[in-house]
Amino acid sequence: MDAKKQIKLIFTVILSIISIFFIILCVKTTQIISDMNASEKKTTNVLILTTDEMTDQSWGSLAYKGKLLIEKQFDVQVSMEDEVDIDSDLKNLIKANNNEKELDLVIGHGREFSEAFYTISNQFKDIQFVTIHGDYLNSNLTVYTFDHQEMEYVAGVAAALQTKTNKIGVIDAVNNEHLDWGFSSGIEAINPKIELLYEVVYSREDKERALSIAEKMIDDGVDIIYTKGNGYNQAVINYAKTKGIYMIGYLEDQSYMAENHMLTSVLNNVPQMYVAILKDFQKDLKTPEKKVYLDSYDGVYGLAPLGKMYTEDEIEIIEQEKKEILSQNKK
Repeated sequence: MDAKKQIKLIFTVILSIISIFFIILCVKTTQIISDMNASEKKTTNVLILTTDEMTDQSWGSLAYKGKLLIEKQFDVQVSMEDEVDIDSDLKNLIKANNNEKELDLVIGHGREFSEAFYTISNQFKDIQFVTIHGDYLNSNLTVYTFDHQEMEYVAGVAAALQTKTNKIGVIDAVNNEHLDWGFSSGIEAINPKIELLYEVVYSREDKERALSIAEKMIDDGVDIIYTKGNGYNQAVINYAKTKGIYMIGYLEDQSYMAENHMLTSVLNNVPQMYVAILKDFQKDLKTPEKKVYLDSYDGVYGLAPLGKMYTEDEIEIIEQEKKEILSQNKK
C-alpha cells in the first residue's frame, strides 16, 4: 500500500472515531440537560380541605377518592384535612401547610368553603384556591361545578313514565329549586300535569329530617322520590322501599340498595372534578378566573342503567330524549 492510501485510511479511521465520540458526547449532554430540567421541575403541592369526615358513603370520602386519582395521574404531592372548622381552623391550616410545603393549590371540597376562600385568598396571593361548587370568585379563586341539567332532564323523563299518582318528590341537600330546571323539565316533557314536590334537608347527613320529609311526601301521595343526599340517601331508600315507592338515586348507581325499586341514578363522579382542576392548573399554573361548568363530556356525571320495571317502548323514549338533550348541549 502506497503512502497516499495509508494516509487516507488513517484519516478515515480518525474521522470515524471523532464522529462516534461527538455523537456519544451529544447524547450524554442531552441526558444531563434533561436530568437537570427534571430535577428543577417543581412538584405541585396540593391541599384538600373538607368539613366532612372520611367515612364510607360520605361526601368527605369523595374528596379522598379525588386525592388518590390526582396522585395517580399527575406529579403532585397532596395533603388532606377533614372535619375542618371553617370559622376557626381555616387560616391556621392553610398557613401551617404552606409553611411546610409551599402550597400551589388549595381545594375546598364543597360550597361551604366559597365565601371563606374569597376572604382568605386575598391573604395568600401566591396560592390558587378552588371550591367544588359555590359562587365566590377572585383573581386566584375559581369555582368548579356540575352542569348536570341534561342528565336530570333524562331522569325526569324516566320518573314521569313510571308515576301512577302523578306526584313526584325531590329531597335535596341544598336549595337548588331555582336552578333545578332539568328534572322538572323532563317531567313536564312527558306530562305537564304531574306535580313536583320539592323539599330541602339543608344538610348532606341529616337522616332524621330526610326521613321525616320522605314520610310526609308519601303520605301526600308521592310514588317516586329522587333523593339527593350523601349520608341520608340509604336511610330514605330503605324506608321508601318498605312503602312500595320507586326511587331515583344520586352520586353512584344505588340500585344495589333496592334493585326492584330503583328507576335509575344520576351519577356524579366528583373525584373526576379533581382531574379537571389539575388539568387546567398545570396549563398555566393557575385555574381560570371564572365559574367552570363541567358536564357529561368531562366525565363527571351520567345516568345509571334503567331498572327492570321499564318496558322496551319506555326505554326507547328515554334513550331518544337522552340522545336529543345531549346533542343540544354537545360541546
